[in-house]
Amino acid sequence: MSNFRKQLLTDVSSLCRELFVRRLARVRKQELVSDKSKADILVLIVELDQLRRLEPFPEKADLDVSPLEQLKTALADPEHDDESGQQILLDWVKATRPEADSAADRGVPEGATSPINQRMIDELSSVRSAIDQTRVRLMMAGDAYDRPAYTAARNAFTLSREIYAERLRLNQIDCSNEDCSAVEQVLKPAIKTADGAGFPASIQAVADFMEERTFPYVKTD
Repeated sequence: MSNFRKQLLTDVSSLCRELFVRRLARVRKQELVSDKSKADILVLIVELDQLRRLEPFPEKADLDVSPLEQLKTALADPEHDDESGQQILLDWVKATRPEADSAADRGVPEGATSPINQRMIDELSSVRSAIDQTRVRLMMAGDAYDRPAYTAARNAFTLSREIYAERLRLNQIDCSNEDCSAVEQVLKPAIKTADGAGFPASIQAVADFMEERTFPYVKTD
């Protein structure tokens, strides 16, 4: 793989991560995570997957990367609109393969999810159930928890899980046995045994775990 291709994929992934983090910050302040918030980032992930699979990959001389540089500069401003930034990135990625069908129309790329990634996806579904069970347990026990903190953590978990699981499903990233064990043996038990005071933080810990791993690098093989 050429250095240009590797660097370009890394740059695009970094921009996706920045847009993802901004969307996380937004949903933490909302009552619920909208389907649009999920779909906006999922579209970028599918397009990123199509870009990394593109063969033949465009030559450096054939690509105008100035929109990416402009977007990097724009996102340095915390007040920049993330939705407009997302559209800029989406338009640029699509323009790199103008004769290809839309990724949204092509469905899931061929190739089964790796067993270790599927293990993590299944475990995160179990964590979601544990959150609901603990919330009910605390309500029945009259053990109050901070509602705004709970909502912010739950929303962060919901969006992070949606995006992290999709990248795992597409094999864009790989998790490890250590990561799976951390969720199974540390993070999920902390939620299941949490008292009211620690409940929101136990959810946020899983959300932070996923956020750190969602865009760690671009898988290029």
